[in-house]
Amino acid sequence: MIQPMKNTIYKVCSGGVIYHDGKVLTIKWLSRNTIEFPKGTMEEGETKEATCIREVFEETGYKTKIIKSLGKVVFEFDHDDNHYNKTVHQYLLELASSNEPTPQREEHEDFEDLWLTLKEAAEQLTFNSDIEVLNRAEQSIKLAY
Repeated sequence: MIQPMKNTIYKVCSGGVIYHDGKVLTIKWLSRNTIEFPKGTMEEGETKEATCIREVFEETGYKTKIIKSLGKVVFEFDHDDNHYNKTVHQYLLELASSNEPTPQREEHEDFEDLWLTLKEAAEQLTFNSDIEVLNRAEQSIKLAY
Protein backbone atom coordinates (compact mmCIF):
# COMPACT_ATOMS: atom_id res chain seq x y z
CA MET A 1 0.00 0.00 0.00
CA ILE A 2 1.33 3.43 -0.93
CA GLN A 3 1.74 5.79 2.01
CA PRO A 4 0.44 9.33 1.46
CA MET A 5 3.14 11.99 1.28
CA LYS A 6 3.64 13.97 4.45
CA ASN A 7 3.50 17.73 4.52
CA THR A 8 6.95 19.25 4.95
CA ILE A 9 7.01 22.10 7.43
CA TYR A 10 10.03 24.38 7.40
CA LYS A 11 10.95 26.06 10.68
CA VAL A 12 13.66 28.63 11.37
CA CYS A 13 14.71 28.91 15.00
CA SER A 14 17.41 30.47 17.13
CA GLY A 15 18.95 29.40 20.38
CA GLY A 16 22.04 29.53 22.42
CA VAL A 17 24.64 28.08 24.69
CA ILE A 18 24.98 30.11 27.87
CA TYR A 19 28.44 29.76 29.36
CA HIS A 20 29.00 30.83 32.97
CA ASP A 21 31.50 29.77 35.64
CA GLY A 22 32.71 26.73 33.68
CA LYS A 23 29.22 25.42 32.92
CA VAL A 24 26.65 25.58 30.12
CA LEU A 25 22.91 25.89 30.59
CA THR A 26 20.70 23.18 29.14
CA ILE A 27 17.02 22.45 29.57
CA LYS A 28 15.77 19.08 30.70
CA TRP A 29 12.34 18.16 29.30
CA LEU A 30 10.61 16.06 31.94
CA SER A 31 7.91 14.51 29.70
CA ARG A 32 10.31 13.78 26.82
CA ASN A 33 13.27 12.77 28.99
CA THR A 34 15.62 14.85 26.83
CA ILE A 35 18.38 17.35 27.55
CA GLU A 36 19.03 20.06 24.97
CA PHE A 37 19.93 23.72 24.51
CA PRO A 38 17.15 26.33 24.69
CA LYS A 39 15.80 27.50 21.35
CA GLY A 40 12.61 28.60 19.67
CA THR A 41 10.90 29.73 16.50
CA MET A 42 11.45 33.14 14.94
CA GLU A 43 8.49 35.48 14.94
CA GLU A 44 7.60 37.58 11.91
CA GLY A 45 9.93 40.56 11.52
CA GLU A 46 12.33 39.28 14.18
CA THR A 47 16.08 38.85 13.62
CA LYS A 48 17.89 35.60 14.41
CA GLU A 49 19.71 37.34 17.25
CA ALA A 50 16.54 38.83 18.75
CA THR A 51 14.86 35.42 18.58
CA CYS A 52 17.79 33.85 20.42
CA ILE A 53 17.73 36.39 23.26
CA ARG A 54 13.92 36.23 23.57
CA GLU A 55 13.63 32.45 23.43
CA VAL A 56 16.49 31.81 25.83
CA PHE A 57 14.94 34.28 28.28
CA GLU A 58 11.45 32.80 27.92
CA GLU A 59 12.67 29.23 28.36
CA THR A 60 15.31 29.71 31.06
CA GLY A 61 14.52 33.05 32.68
CA TYR A 62 18.08 34.31 32.18
CA LYS A 63 18.89 37.62 30.51
CA THR A 64 21.83 37.09 28.17
CA LYS A 65 23.98 38.78 25.58
CA ILE A 66 25.46 37.28 22.44
CA ILE A 67 29.20 36.70 22.36
CA LYS A 68 29.53 34.94 19.02
CA SER A 69 27.59 33.09 16.34
CA LEU A 70 28.05 29.33 16.41
CA GLY A 71 26.57 28.90 12.95
CA LYS A 72 23.50 26.86 12.26
CA VAL A 73 22.40 23.25 12.35
CA VAL A 74 19.78 21.71 10.09
CA PHE A 75 17.90 18.54 10.90
CA GLU A 76 14.73 16.75 9.90
CA PHE A 77 12.20 14.67 11.80
CA ASP A 78 8.65 13.35 11.55
CA HIS A 79 5.97 14.28 14.08
CA ASP A 80 2.15 14.19 14.02
CA ASP A 81 1.97 13.02 10.39
CA ASN A 82 4.18 15.91 9.24
CA HIS A 83 7.80 16.05 8.13
CA TYR A 84 9.80 18.91 9.68
CA ASN A 85 12.89 20.58 8.26
CA LYS A 86 14.33 22.71 11.03
CA THR A 87 17.17 25.24 10.80
CA VAL A 88 18.49 26.45 14.15
CA HIS A 89 20.85 29.43 14.35
CA GLN A 90 23.01 29.05 17.45
CA TYR A 91 24.93 31.59 19.52
CA LEU A 92 27.41 31.53 22.36
CA LEU A 93 25.90 33.61 25.17
CA GLU A 94 26.90 35.00 28.53
CA LEU A 95 24.71 36.21 31.36
CA ALA A 96 23.82 39.89 31.01
CA SER A 97 23.12 40.13 34.71
CA SER A 98 23.06 37.88 37.72
CA ASN A 99 19.28 37.95 37.80
CA GLU A 100 17.33 35.23 39.51
CA PRO A 101 15.74 33.31 36.62
CA THR A 102 12.04 33.86 36.00
CA PRO A 103 11.11 31.64 33.04
CA GLN A 104 8.04 32.48 30.96
CA ARG A 105 7.37 28.97 29.73
CA GLU A 106 4.28 27.98 27.84
CA GLU A 107 1.89 25.47 29.41
CA HIS A 108 3.25 22.49 27.41
CA GLU A 109 6.89 23.32 28.24
CA ASP A 110 7.56 21.03 31.19
CA PHE A 111 11.28 21.49 31.50
CA GLU A 112 13.77 22.76 34.02
CA ASP A 113 17.11 24.53 33.83
CA LEU A 114 20.12 22.27 34.17
CA TRP A 115 23.66 23.66 34.44
CA LEU A 116 26.30 21.16 33.27
CA THR A 117 30.06 21.19 32.87
CA LEU A 118 31.25 20.83 29.28
CA LYS A 119 32.09 17.19 29.94
CA GLU A 120 28.69 16.49 31.53
CA ALA A 121 26.92 18.22 28.64
CA ALA A 122 28.84 16.13 26.09
CA GLU A 123 27.70 12.99 27.91
CA GLN A 124 24.09 14.00 28.60
CA LEU A 125 22.85 16.02 25.60
CA THR A 126 20.21 13.98 23.78
CA PHE A 127 20.59 15.16 20.18
CA ASN A 128 23.60 15.01 17.87
CA SER A 129 22.83 18.53 16.63
CA ASP A 130 23.26 19.87 20.19
CA ILE A 131 26.50 17.94 20.63
CA GLU A 132 27.75 19.52 17.38
CA VAL A 133 26.85 22.98 18.75
CA LEU A 134 28.54 22.16 22.07
CA ASN A 135 31.75 21.28 20.21
CA ARG A 136 31.63 24.62 18.37
CA ALA A 137 30.95 26.46 21.63
CA GLU A 138 33.82 24.69 23.38
CA GLN A 139 36.28 25.84 20.71
CA SER A 140 35.06 29.45 21.08
CA ILE A 141 35.17 29.23 24.88
CA LYS A 142 38.80 28.04 24.79
CA LEU A 143 39.69 31.06 22.65
CA ALA A 144 37.65 33.63 24.61
CA TYR A 145 38.16 32.51 28.20
